[in-house]
Amino acid sequence: MYQFQRKYTKLFILVLIPIILTSMIIAYQIDPIDNSKQQRIPAPNRLFTTNELSPNAIENETLLVHTMEIDIQNDESLKIISTFVLTNDDTEPIKYFCLEINKTISSVFCYNPIGSLPFTWIVDPIIGNKINISIGYPLLQGEIYVFSVSYEIEDIIYHVDQPEEYFGLEFDTRHIRKTNLFRLILNLPHYSILLEGSIPVPVFPTPVSISSEDNFLRITWEASNLNIDDTDVFLVRYKIDFTSEGETNPNLLPLYIVLAFIGGIALSVLIFFLFYRLKLKPVESGLVSSLLSNTEHEVIKAINDDSGVSTQRRICDKTGYSKSKVSQILSKLEEKDVLKRERWGRTNKVTITNPSFKTLGQNETLNKQQEKTTK
Repeated sequence: MYQFQRKYTKLFILVLIPIILTSMIIAYQIDPIDNSKQQRIPAPNRLFTTNELSPNAIENETLLVHTMEIDIQNDESLKIISTFVLTNDDTEPIKYFCLEINKTISSVFCYNPIGSLPFTWIVDPIIGNKINISIGYPLLQGEIYVFSVSYEIEDIIYHVDQPEEYFGLEFDTRHIRKTNLFRLILNLPHYSILLEGSIPVPVFPTPVSISSEDNFLRITWEASNLNIDDTDVFLVRYKIDFTSEGETNPNLLPLYIVLAFIGGIALSVLIFFLFYRLKLKPVESGLVSSLLSNTEHEVIKAINDDSGVSTQRRICDKTGYSKSKVSQILSKLEEKDVLKRERWGRTNKVTITNPSFKTLGQNETLNKQQEKTTK
């Protein structure tokens, strides 16, 4: 009983592993893990009134570089990460950085290369969102500090049906610090291509580069020597093309899930079959052999040497047993539903009818034939 339990426990594990692996692959395809989200634990924040935030001397702050990277998600929302390289032009230390965003935003998070930064976030009816970020330590004159702010914007991508279907984004920015270099990087969704022609304009203003990386179309703009309250407007119009070489239509994802599940089941069946043939079948043959006496085993082996059908006379010749002994053994095997006898001329035709006994003794015959060939 213990061996039986161990045997079928192993079988269950072998069948279960492919199904689990298939489920993991499907789960990964449906909802890929975003490690950046898992590693970022937002710092606690609360809503402050405007009076609680002391005014910031923004004219004494300079952004050496401001890089804004925008990802257009499949749900047409924007995920934005602004990275600032800040320097202090004044003798008064800078303790915090105030950022104003005149759009409806969510999922705000602030961090530097070491970890998360404390911040407060209020919504002002006039200026929109004000995010007050503690930079961790007083920034002295001439020193440089690098940090990032991430947030999301929804309902900003527009969709046009006629005369040509496309998606569009008009994104405006207001620079609230002197900025030596402003860089905007826009990553379009998978399968995106820019509109062709000049009407409507696919991209404005002229970007410094348009490249493709990891099957994403990336557009980069740059502007330099910007003053406080300078504004820029960036425009892009694109469409979704599922016919790009090497790409797969995401609408076929349910079909792929079904095929992957069927493949997992087929793999499980194959493993079960191989396990049965290589592990269980020899055990079963051993069990069948143990139920027979030596003389019964020899008689069955003699019949299987003739492909499972022989005559009583040939059995006598092969085993060396007398007719009466062979007849007695065949009667016992017939009672056990192993074989059947039929009258065939002056002798009897004997046929193995139980499948469990049809291969009995064949391995021994093959081994003997191989030994003869070797010699």
